Amino acid sequence: MIASKRLPKLALLLCCVPLVITSASAASRREVVKLPVPAMMIYPGDKIEEGMLREHGFFKKSVAQLSIVNRMQDVVGLEARRTLFPGKPIPKNAVQDPVVVKRGSSVLLVFKEEGLEIRAIVEAQESGAIGANIRARNPDTGLSVLGKVQEDGSLLAEGE
Repeated sequence: MIASKRLPKLALLLCCVPLVITSASAASRREVVKLPVPAMMIYPGDKIEEGMLREHGFFKKSVAQLSIVNRMQDVVGLEARRTLFPGKPIPKNAVQDPVVVKRGSSVLLVFKEEGLEIRAIVEAQESGAIGANIRARNPDTGLSVLGKVQEDGSLLAEGE
């Protein structure tokens, strides 16, 4: 008799448990995250400024697996590598540090070793941002050298 009284309560409890789990998972699917998005079209080579961005809400589940920029300060000051569309999340690989040295341009190379300093004009074989190591070629000798891009746009090559 006692078992027959518990049976309806147990059945009612088991029916309600899936509803609680379902509503909890539905709530997590509807969770909104704020992400920076372009407020206007941003073209390759454009330096991204704060006024070019705005925050937009996206469902967390829809953007959870994407490799996108999550904070506005992570993208301000960077350069667009490809066209960024208004209202769309910004992929991490669509932005880069601003390019200081462009491939094919003439660049000042400074070589330093034990107090000796040699300066020469070389041709950049690669584009690079500040701090990047890029290859350059001396047009007179044809020799290649690896140099670190400096803030002033020159390359620094140091001896061992």
